[in-house]
Amino acid sequence: MYALYTAVLAAALILASPWYLVRFRKYMPAVGERLGYVGPQTGPAIWIHAVSVGEVRAVDRMIERLRDAFPGRRLVLSTTTPTGRALALAEGRVDRVIYFPLDLPGAVARSLDRIRPEMVIVAETEIWPNFLRECERRRAPVFMVNGRVSDTSYDRYRLAARWLPRVLDGYRLLGMQSDEDARRVIDLGAPRARTVVLGNVKYDAPASTPTLDDALDAALSAMQPMWIAASTAAGEEPMVLEAYGRLRRAHPGLRLLIAPRRPERFGEVEAMIAARALRSARRSALPEEPDADVLLLDSIGELAAAFRHAAVVFMGGTLVPRGGHNVLEPARFRKPVVFGPHMENFRDMARTFLDAGAAVQVADAAELARAVARMLEDPELAERIGTRAARVAERNAGATARTVGAIRAAMNGAPA
Repeated sequence: MYALYTAVLAAALILASPWYLVRFRKYMPAVGERLGYVGPQTGPAIWIHAVSVGEVRAVDRMIERLRDAFPGRRLVLSTTTPTGRALALAEGRVDRVIYFPLDLPGAVARSLDRIRPEMVIVAETEIWPNFLRECERRRAPVFMVNGRVSDTSYDRYRLAARWLPRVLDGYRLLGMQSDEDARRVIDLGAPRARTVVLGNVKYDAPASTPTLDDALDAALSAMQPMWIAASTAAGEEPMVLEAYGRLRRAHPGLRLLIAPRRPERFGEVEAMIAARALRSARRSALPEEPDADVLLLDSIGELAAAFRHAAVVFMGGTLVPRGGHNVLEPARFRKPVVFGPHMENFRDMARTFLDAGAAVQVADAAELARAVARMLEDPELAERIGTRAARVAERNAGATARTVGAIRAAMNGAPA
């Protein structure tokens, strides 16, 4: 099965490479490292893998605790996306940042030859059969942390149900976010004795600093009241702009900050704004164009700190089937959060917030406009929802300490 998997993966990569060359040129600098050509590591290392920005932020506190729990080890952080890499380099919390190798035997072997990890910690449910197999061969234990199995992933993994138990056996420990995630991964074949519920480490991620670039801070302070549409996905911006058009009839002074999830879509979204005859400005053009109805946040790493300027936050990737995004950053700033029906990737977090009355869920653009209008027209309601959101975030903290404790116990030979 491993040979068949490798052949299919290699063929898919070859067929997709021309498309990636045209569509995603930003990934080209990563090719060498993704093929395993990284410089050698000096000294014993702990390899942490975090796919993109969200995962990098999630393991931030874990990195601090790992240094205390395993002194003398160098920490290597791998990512898959350029945005995740950029954030990891900017934060500077680890000794080295690399791209995760493609799951091809040669690329995996080269990476492991150079990094020589004592252990590997994989954030969330990243299952790479060849990587796990090679780590097992080298006796480098692999830990899944903050694991989750979404509805979509569960159905997809079940297609490989006969093979998956062998692959999942490659984990020394599978730390899952919830009881439901643990039930699902065990059903897929994970060893029950090595599967534990440790909670969601994203609740422990530090709040972003409120300090912003002077030009952006001044612009956001002037653009009040402001609604932030965060991490929007393709197909979602038209609904956001439609809702904004409805809101402006009753709230002509309302401004909108829109932050597309993908940098390559900035130009596309700017054209959508212009097509609606709205005054717009790019964050990169500030302070030359501060007077705008809509500010397009065409930068990386500034959204979280911008939340403190919001009257209400809409979390994108939720009105279209993209699985949603983390609502904790605006919650920590005590901001009322609105999201759509598609929170599959944050199923338990969404339910926790909704059950506590700490967020509002909507179905479409019309409901989105009504929900934002309610927050603008009833500041006390907005404050209550924001306060509840902050309390939910505080109440669910602690998963990072449990996770590092479980890793240390497993490394010392204690049962999970």
